[in-house]
Amino acid sequence: MSNGAQNRKIGVVSFNNEVTVYGDGGQDAMTIAGDKLYDQEYLMTNGAQQGQERMKLSVKDSAKELQKKIMSMEETGPTALGPAVATSIAMAAASGVQGSQVVICTDGLANVGLGSFDEAKTDDDFAAIEKFYTTLGEFAKEKGLTINIISIIGDDCNLDALSKLAEMTNGEIERVNPIDLTNNFANILS
Repeated sequence: MSNGAQNRKIGVVSFNNEVTVYGDGGQDAMTIAGDKLYDQEYLMTNGAQQGQERMKLSVKDSAKELQKKIMSMEETGPTALGPAVATSIAMAAASGVQGSQVVICTDGLANVGLGSFDEAKTDDDFAAIEKFYTTLGEFAKEKGLTINIISIIGDDCNLDALSKLAEMTNGEIERVNPIDLTNNFANILS
């Protein structure tokens, strides 16, 4: 992206048992943990605030720092996918730029915070999860965002719930071999 769209902005949010907001990489990361992972209003409000505070640099100014941050990431346990998605959508919406994208790249089943499938046992539990992701999809569509999803082949990543986000916003869903991850990610961003 730094070669063809140097004035665009890109932000990074990572997630494991907590959500880490890097934004454009120009500031220290901000971590969301504990009860905040279960508070949709907080996640959306904080995400919008983080989008305004941490999405100031263009790709030409942030690429090297973001590359360092991304290369230092490691897979570590549980997956706070729902809270990370809510935060990312709110950040992208805060830019106010129609056509902005959120790319969700995950290798695991959402099992921490809102949208978690780990503790879901009843039809009501699954309905609440579906409503959470549907609400996020409706918000993203209203804001003119596109949500793309990249999941790793062989990993359990409940694509039924996540695919609704992509479908509602005319995004793409890719299941990739980990070896091809860099190429697929680059193709979606292009």
